[in-house]
Amino acid sequence: MTGPVSPWTEHSKEFISREARFTWLQSKSVLFFTVVVATLIASSAYYAETFSSSNSQSNSVEEYIQIIGGVGSNTTDTYAPDNFTVVQGEQVNLVVLNTDDNTHGLVIPQFNVDTGVIPSDHTVRVSFVADKSGTFQFYEPPGYCGGGVGNVCNSVQLMTGNMTVIP
Repeated sequence: MTGPVSPWTEHSKEFISREARFTWLQSKSVLFFTVVVATLIASSAYYAETFSSSNSQSNSVEEYIQIIGGVGSNTTDTYAPDNFTVVQGEQVNLVVLNTDDNTHGLVIPQFNVDTGVIPSDHTVRVSFVADKSGTFQFYEPPGYCGGGVGNVCNSVQLMTGNMTVIP
C-alpha cells in the first residue's frame, strides 16, 4: 500500500504506533486544508465575477423602439413604444428598428442622439448617458421620411414619443 498508513489495520484492528497515526492525521489535515483553500479561491472568483457583472448591468439599459408604418389612408407612422423611462446616470443603448417601407429616423436633441436616416428593415443602435433628469421628446426630423412604395410620406408624420429620465 502506498501513502500514509491508517492507524488501524484493516484485518487485525490493532493499534499502530503513535508516529504512524500522527503521519496519517497530518496527511488528512493537509488534504482538508487544500480543499478548503481551493473552494475559497473558486468562491471568491465566482462572487467577484457576479458582483462586477451586476454592477456593469445596473449602469446600462437597452431600450428597443420599432418604427411601424401606418396601414391604409389617413394613417401615420408611429414609434412603438412611444414612451420609455430610464434612470439618470445610466448608459442608454437605444435600438431602433425600422419596419416601415419608408426611410425614417429618430432624434433626442438634448442628448445629441441622432440615428440618421434608417432604411426600411434596418436597425440602428445609438448609445448615450442619460445625464439630465426630466421628460424629453424624441421625434423624426423633417426630411428623414422618404422612399417606400410610391415614395409616399405623410406631410405631417407626427412621429413623436417621450423619454423620461428619473433621478
